Amino acid sequence: MASWLTWIVLSVCLAPEIIRASSCPSLTNPPSKADVNDFVGSPFDIVVIGGGTAGIALAARLAQNSHLNIGLIEAGAFHVDDPLVDIPGFWGEAIQNPDYDWNFLSISQRSAAGRNISVPRGKMLGGSSGLNALAWNRASSPEYDVWSNFSSPAWTWNALLPFFKRAESVNLHPADPYPGISPAQRQQASDDLPRVAGFDGPIKASRNVFYPDPALTIAETLNGMGIRTNAEADDGDATGLYNVYVSVDRQSGSRSYSPKGYLCGRRMTGNFKILTGAQATRVLFNKSPGLLRATGVEITVNGTLYAVQTKHEVVLAAGSVQSPQLLELSGIGDTRLLRKAGVDVLMDLPGVGENLQEHLFVGAQWELKPGHFTWDVLRSNTTLAEEQRSLYNRTGTGLWTDVDSLMAFLPPHDFLAPDRLRDLLSLFDAESLGADESTIQSLQYPVQRALLAQGAVSISQIIQWSSGRVNVAPNTSYVYILGCVSHPMSRGSVHINTSSALDAPTIDLGFLTKSFDAELLLDVIRYILSIGRHEPFASIIAERNVPLPSVQSDADLLTYVRETSVGGDHLIGTAVMAPRERGGVVDDTLKVYGTSNLRVIDASIIPSHISANTQATVYAIAEKMAAEILELYS
Repeated sequence: MASWLTWIVLSVCLAPEIIRASSCPSLTNPPSKADVNDFVGSPFDIVVIGGGTAGIALAARLAQNSHLNIGLIEAGAFHVDDPLVDIPGFWGEAIQNPDYDWNFLSISQRSAAGRNISVPRGKMLGGSSGLNALAWNRASSPEYDVWSNFSSPAWTWNALLPFFKRAESVNLHPADPYPGISPAQRQQASDDLPRVAGFDGPIKASRNVFYPDPALTIAETLNGMGIRTNAEADDGDATGLYNVYVSVDRQSGSRSYSPKGYLCGRRMTGNFKILTGAQATRVLFNKSPGLLRATGVEITVNGTLYAVQTKHEVVLAAGSVQSPQLLELSGIGDTRLLRKAGVDVLMDLPGVGENLQEHLFVGAQWELKPGHFTWDVLRSNTTLAEEQRSLYNRTGTGLWTDVDSLMAFLPPHDFLAPDRLRDLLSLFDAESLGADESTIQSLQYPVQRALLAQGAVSISQIIQWSSGRVNVAPNTSYVYILGCVSHPMSRGSVHINTSSALDAPTIDLGFLTKSFDAELLLDVIRYILSIGRHEPFASIIAERNVPLPSVQSDADLLTYVRETSVGGDHLIGTAVMAPRERGGVVDDTLKVYGTSNLRVIDASIIPSHISANTQATVYAIAEKMAAEILELYS
């Protein structure tokens, strides 16, 4: 225990004092009636719906052109200087709190034990960038290069790289302490870093200051199991074990997310207006023959409807649940579904709301022998927790500034025997037969199969948490390890069931509806359990308590997978970028088919899932589209 006590003492002695005044005085919250009337009466050129990860980044960049009047609409509030958002160690505390989270719930998942599964979505200025677990990473380059199969060469790793860099400001201190990297590899990674990393972007990306005892032990264990430590995972090869950057501003010790990064450090000029507490209900169109032209947005504020007008464009940045919902409420979608919901049909576009892809995770938990420090101490030792909170409030340092960052991204050869991989490929082939040529799966499945067969990219993400999540006891330390299917075959959907924007859409995650996903997740949980049998991790374990030790057979493990698997909150694909005749919703400029000036710019346009957390990729998409739109109106 001496190591972490020493770390706390040094933090108290060495950390600079910081002033904790309001960090965003230029934004008002909540809006007054005058704010609403001023906003509604403004002559906007572009209106962005959704002040989340993509929406804020896009709107703030567009507003850099002083000749463009930009309006940004957000249903939630701005939680300025709110510990549930700002303090990294508090992540997860705001989930399912209706002040921060839309708190959606899926319909019963028939292949996942009939469960209704939680679907958190950020309801605040910042969206899910204020709700997530702060991981800041990218997938491997082939996973982005395949996007061009659905659109054009404008969407590849090389095309996106400048915008990954533009969004971030990487902090190189403190140094990465992970084992398995030689001095020469560290030097090479350092030399290559300027080519792939950004250093002056709005979002701060940093390494943790402190690591609980099990993190480095499990890193060493994975090295011994043949998983290499990747010294620079942002260079297009994101496979292996590595210490993931987290979106934490080390100067303040707080979460770095879209409003803090893109708004709070800038002077709010007259050409950029933000309205919080306003929910968009539909896009307004000129219904003349030919392409639909968006003329504005209908919003509701405190029960009153208003119309916001725009000259040039409307952009949906409401995320993978609410962007398709708003398209359907606006009369764009599958004709039969719209008529059933009581919505006037403006354009038949059957791909809207289809093709939902989500990472499927399953996990295991071990109780540790006494004497091993984990984050559980902040749950069990209230005195220490309060001392650390006081330290954080004074200095922006301490245990609350760090989160778990050990991840491993496994290509097939890292955990599947050759015979098993052949069996899975055969199962994939059998389940992809007969994919309707009018659906996006007819394009996606060949791409997914090629990635699986080539074996160059990760097909499963492993995450280690140094804390207990299930059935925890006081004064006890735990490790929880999760793993997922990174490129699932199963597809879900998001659709309206009424004509009211105030009614939640129907979300079908489609979990485990393809046997391929269930079988691969069975392999993932087998691999996770095997980590607990390898040294040096095995020596610090007292017992495994999730799943219970009696759960051993494939049949029992498969039941466990179906009864406990959850989503990673990385939903994509519901307004997919793809050819219209194959179920696409937007083209390669992210304009909605059949419209002249309505775009979707968020994770819903992503055509094929990535083996990574999604926030950095969503920022890159927004940065890329901001640059293209600015060029258009320069």
